[in-house]
Amino acid sequence: MDLLDRFIILCMIIGSKPPFEVSWTAYIWLYGCSRSEDYMTKVDREIVARIVGEAREALEEARSIASMGIDDFMRSRRARFSLRYSIVMLVESLADLAVAILEKDFDESPESFREAFIKLAVVGVIGASTAQSMVRLVSLRNIIVHRYWIVDDFKIYNSAERDGIKNIEKFIEEVINYVETKDP
Repeated sequence: MDLLDRFIILCMIIGSKPPFEVSWTAYIWLYGCSRSEDYMTKVDREIVARIVGEAREALEEARSIASMGIDDFMRSRRARFSLRYSIVMLVESLADLAVAILEKDFDESPESFREAFIKLAVVGVIGASTAQSMVRLVSLRNIIVHRYWIVDDFKIYNSAERDGIKNIEKFIEEVINYVETKDP
Protein backbone atom coordinates (compact mmCIF):
# COMPACT_ATOMS: atom_id res chain seq x y z
CA MET A 1 0.00 0.00 0.00
CA ASP A 2 1.54 3.29 -1.03
CA LEU A 3 1.39 6.62 0.78
CA LEU A 4 -1.59 7.88 -1.27
CA ASP A 5 -3.57 4.74 -0.39
CA ARG A 6 -2.83 5.24 3.30
CA PHE A 7 -3.82 8.91 3.10
CA ILE A 8 -7.13 8.18 1.40
CA ILE A 9 -7.97 5.42 3.89
CA LEU A 10 -7.09 7.77 6.75
CA CYS A 11 -9.46 10.36 5.30
CA MET A 12 -12.20 7.71 5.12
CA ILE A 13 -11.55 6.69 8.73
CA ILE A 14 -11.81 10.22 10.09
CA GLY A 15 -14.79 10.93 7.88
CA SER A 16 -13.40 13.69 5.73
CA LYS A 17 -12.49 14.02 2.10
CA PRO A 18 -8.92 14.51 1.00
CA PRO A 19 -8.00 18.00 -0.19
CA PHE A 20 -8.47 16.96 -3.80
CA GLU A 21 -11.43 15.68 -5.77
CA VAL A 22 -11.88 11.91 -5.60
CA SER A 23 -14.80 9.60 -5.96
CA TRP A 24 -14.74 6.99 -3.18
CA THR A 25 -16.69 4.58 -5.32
CA ALA A 26 -14.28 5.03 -8.23
CA TYR A 27 -11.26 4.67 -5.95
CA ILE A 28 -12.57 1.49 -4.33
CA TRP A 29 -13.68 0.10 -7.68
CA LEU A 30 -10.27 0.76 -9.18
CA TYR A 31 -8.31 -0.79 -6.34
CA GLY A 32 -10.89 -3.46 -5.59
CA CYS A 33 -10.85 -4.69 -9.18
CA SER A 34 -7.08 -4.79 -9.34
CA ARG A 35 -6.89 -7.99 -7.27
CA SER A 36 -6.81 -11.43 -8.82
CA GLU A 37 -10.22 -12.98 -9.43
CA ASP A 38 -9.03 -16.56 -9.85
CA TYR A 39 -8.41 -17.81 -6.32
CA MET A 40 -10.36 -19.58 -3.61
CA THR A 41 -10.96 -18.10 -0.20
CA LYS A 42 -8.83 -19.46 2.62
CA VAL A 43 -11.42 -18.53 5.24
CA ASP A 44 -12.93 -21.57 6.93
CA ARG A 45 -16.66 -21.77 6.11
CA GLU A 46 -17.40 -23.05 9.62
CA ILE A 47 -15.85 -19.93 11.13
CA VAL A 48 -17.88 -17.77 8.77
CA ALA A 49 -21.06 -19.66 9.70
CA ARG A 50 -20.34 -19.32 13.43
CA ILE A 51 -19.63 -15.60 13.24
CA VAL A 52 -22.61 -14.91 10.98
CA GLY A 53 -24.76 -16.93 13.39
CA GLU A 54 -23.66 -14.73 16.30
CA ALA A 55 -24.34 -11.62 14.25
CA ARG A 56 -27.78 -12.84 13.18
CA GLU A 57 -28.71 -13.56 16.80
CA ALA A 58 -27.80 -9.99 17.78
CA LEU A 59 -29.53 -8.70 14.63
CA GLU A 60 -32.73 -10.51 15.54
CA GLU A 61 -32.67 -8.90 18.99
CA ALA A 62 -32.09 -5.47 17.44
CA ARG A 63 -34.91 -6.06 14.93
CA SER A 64 -37.27 -7.07 17.75
CA ILE A 65 -36.45 -3.96 19.75
CA ALA A 66 -36.67 -1.67 16.72
CA SER A 67 -40.17 -3.00 16.06
CA MET A 68 -41.46 -1.66 19.38
CA GLY A 69 -42.58 1.94 19.46
CA ILE A 70 -40.17 4.67 20.46
CA ASP A 71 -42.18 5.46 23.59
CA ASP A 72 -42.07 1.84 24.79
CA PHE A 73 -38.39 1.66 23.91
CA MET A 74 -37.50 4.76 25.90
CA ARG A 75 -39.50 3.58 28.93
CA SER A 76 -37.78 0.20 28.96
CA ARG A 77 -34.27 0.25 30.39
CA ARG A 78 -33.96 -3.42 29.44
CA ALA A 79 -34.74 -2.65 25.79
CA ARG A 80 -32.30 0.29 25.69
CA PHE A 81 -29.48 -1.75 27.21
CA SER A 82 -30.28 -4.76 25.03
CA LEU A 83 -30.12 -2.69 21.85
CA ARG A 84 -26.82 -1.17 22.95
CA TYR A 85 -25.38 -4.62 23.65
CA SER A 86 -26.70 -5.95 20.33
CA ILE A 87 -24.89 -3.18 18.46
CA VAL A 88 -21.65 -3.94 20.29
CA MET A 89 -22.00 -7.66 19.49
CA LEU A 90 -22.82 -6.95 15.84
CA VAL A 91 -19.86 -4.68 15.26
CA GLU A 92 -17.41 -6.92 17.07
CA SER A 93 -18.52 -10.16 15.42
CA LEU A 94 -18.66 -8.65 11.92
CA ALA A 95 -15.29 -6.96 12.45
CA ASP A 96 -13.89 -10.38 13.46
CA LEU A 97 -15.24 -11.73 10.18
CA ALA A 98 -13.71 -8.84 8.23
CA VAL A 99 -10.33 -9.39 9.89
CA ALA A 100 -10.44 -13.14 9.18
CA ILE A 101 -11.10 -12.52 5.48
CA LEU A 102 -8.43 -9.84 5.22
CA GLU A 103 -5.79 -11.91 7.02
CA LYS A 104 -6.50 -15.21 5.24
CA ASP A 105 -7.20 -14.01 1.71
CA PHE A 106 -5.32 -10.73 1.38
CA ASP A 107 -2.50 -10.96 3.94
CA GLU A 108 -3.76 -7.72 5.49
CA SER A 109 -3.88 -6.95 9.22
CA PRO A 110 -6.17 -4.00 9.92
CA GLU A 111 -5.42 -2.00 13.03
CA SER A 112 -9.01 -1.04 13.85
CA PHE A 113 -12.59 -2.06 13.19
CA ARG A 114 -13.01 0.92 10.86
CA GLU A 115 -9.94 0.00 8.88
CA ALA A 116 -11.16 -3.59 8.55
CA PHE A 117 -14.43 -2.53 6.90
CA ILE A 118 -12.71 0.02 4.68
CA LYS A 119 -10.12 -2.52 3.53
CA LEU A 120 -12.89 -5.01 2.69
CA ALA A 121 -14.23 -2.39 0.30
CA VAL A 122 -10.79 -1.61 -1.11
CA VAL A 123 -10.18 -5.28 -1.96
CA GLY A 124 -13.68 -5.65 -3.43
CA VAL A 125 -15.35 -7.94 -0.89
CA ILE A 126 -18.04 -5.37 -0.02
CA GLY A 127 -19.28 -2.22 -1.68
CA ALA A 128 -18.20 1.29 -0.73
CA SER A 129 -21.63 2.24 0.60
CA THR A 130 -21.69 -0.91 2.74
CA ALA A 131 -18.26 -0.03 4.15
CA GLN A 132 -19.40 3.50 4.92
CA SER A 133 -22.48 2.25 6.78
CA MET A 134 -20.35 -0.21 8.78
CA VAL A 135 -17.90 2.57 9.66
CA ARG A 136 -20.83 4.62 11.00
CA LEU A 137 -21.90 1.60 13.05
CA VAL A 138 -18.36 1.31 14.45
CA SER A 139 -18.63 4.96 15.57
CA LEU A 140 -21.91 4.19 17.32
CA ARG A 141 -20.34 1.14 18.98
CA ASN A 142 -17.42 3.25 20.17
CA ILE A 143 -19.77 5.76 21.79
CA ILE A 144 -21.58 2.94 23.56
CA VAL A 145 -18.40 1.23 24.76
CA HIS A 146 -16.12 4.16 25.55
CA ARG A 147 -18.43 7.05 26.41
CA TYR A 148 -21.59 5.41 27.66
CA TRP A 149 -22.67 8.43 29.71
CA ILE A 150 -23.43 10.40 26.56
CA VAL A 151 -25.25 7.63 24.70
CA ASP A 152 -28.27 9.00 22.86
CA ASP A 153 -30.83 6.20 22.93
CA PHE A 154 -33.08 8.10 20.49
CA LYS A 155 -30.22 8.10 17.97
CA ILE A 156 -29.54 4.40 18.51
CA TYR A 157 -33.21 3.49 18.09
CA ASN A 158 -33.63 5.68 15.00
CA SER A 159 -30.45 4.30 13.46
CA ALA A 160 -31.59 0.71 13.97
CA GLU A 161 -35.13 1.34 12.79
CA ARG A 162 -34.28 3.54 9.81
CA ASP A 163 -31.48 1.75 8.00
CA GLY A 164 -29.04 0.18 10.44
CA ILE A 165 -30.60 -3.28 10.30
CA LYS A 166 -30.80 -3.23 6.49
CA ASN A 167 -27.15 -2.14 6.25
CA ILE A 168 -26.02 -4.99 8.48
CA GLU A 169 -28.06 -7.48 6.45
CA LYS A 170 -26.45 -6.10 3.28
CA PHE A 171 -22.97 -6.53 4.76
CA ILE A 172 -23.70 -10.14 5.73
CA GLU A 173 -25.14 -10.84 2.28
CA GLU A 174 -22.10 -9.37 0.48
CA VAL A 175 -19.63 -11.30 2.66
CA ILE A 176 -21.52 -14.58 2.25
CA ASN A 177 -21.66 -13.97 -1.49
CA TYR A 178 -17.90 -13.42 -1.52
CA VAL A 179 -17.21 -16.59 0.47
CA GLU A 180 -19.57 -18.70 -1.64
CA THR A 181 -18.21 -17.29 -4.89
CA LYS A 182 -14.61 -17.87 -3.85
CA ASP A 183 -15.28 -21.32 -2.35
CA PRO A 184 -17.88 -23.02 -4.55
